Amino acid sequence: MIIYTVIGKEADGSVLVESSHAGVEGNFPLIATQLLEKLCDDPNLVPIGNRKTFIHREDPESGGCGAGNFICGGGEGGGGGLWGMGTPSWFGGSDPSSSEGEGACGLDTYYFHVLHGEAALYVCLSDDTGRQAGVNFNYLEDVQRDFAAMYTPNKINRANAYGMNKAFGPSIEKLSHHYNTNRSSMATDDRLVQLTAKIDDLKDVIGSNISMMMSRGENLSQLAVKSEQLEADASVFKKRSTTLKRKMWWEYVKANSVLICVAAVTLFFLSFLVCGVGWGRCIAKDEDNDGQEGGG
Repeated sequence: MIIYTVIGKEADGSVLVESSHAGVEGNFPLIATQLLEKLCDDPNLVPIGNRKTFIHREDPESGGCGAGNFICGGGEGGGGGLWGMGTPSWFGGSDPSSSEGEGACGLDTYYFHVLHGEAALYVCLSDDTGRQAGVNFNYLEDVQRDFAAMYTPNKINRANAYGMNKAFGPSIEKLSHHYNTNRSSMATDDRLVQLTAKIDDLKDVIGSNISMMMSRGENLSQLAVKSEQLEADASVFKKRSTTLKRKMWWEYVKANSVLICVAAVTLFFLSFLVCGVGWGRCIAKDEDNDGQEGGG
């Protein structure tokens, strides 16, 4: 159920229009004002055209109404900023509508859905959990459509606080009543189904990117191991090639030595056959030739 709606000026966070569900009391208008001020101080929390849900939890030690911390629960756009990012379980907090008789400070946890439009911030407080919580953004989009149709950005920037409450407040009451009455059927609205599909697709893409990054890290690790292995193999190959080169050189020297020895032995053996032992035949023949030449 939509409990509270407020439209704030983007420039300074002043409230232009607000509307509360009948029979529900609490200090959520004060909390909403604080949220608008925070959003104006840091526009990157919800950039224009984006939407996001914020949680506000009361701080029991502070002792004052509206004291506590905001947590960014999820949505599109900027990061956690001043509040810090929350977890996907932000829909499952305490029920703001179950605080009967607790006074102005009775609500402990608030779930504010924010849509950043042109020159204006659209905020609603809802007690929904589960898939129906997505209907709140459809509601804010319809509020933005009707509000932008009545007021230009220039008029919004020049408006005083609560300057449009009387003219546009009834439109918000009518629209919130329509959404609260037909909430169950709207949970299966085409826009919500498309939004849910986009969110699921985004989760798949993020999961795929994470898997690719992890796989890339594993591949890089394997590549580093292979590179180290190749470097070690190259070192071993270099040592083995040097050893083989030396071995082949010695084999070459040995082979040449053997050939030289064989040639020398063969030459000696031939000389022995021709000249005889002690080269006697060759020497005697030389002497005979010398004597014949001298007698002649």
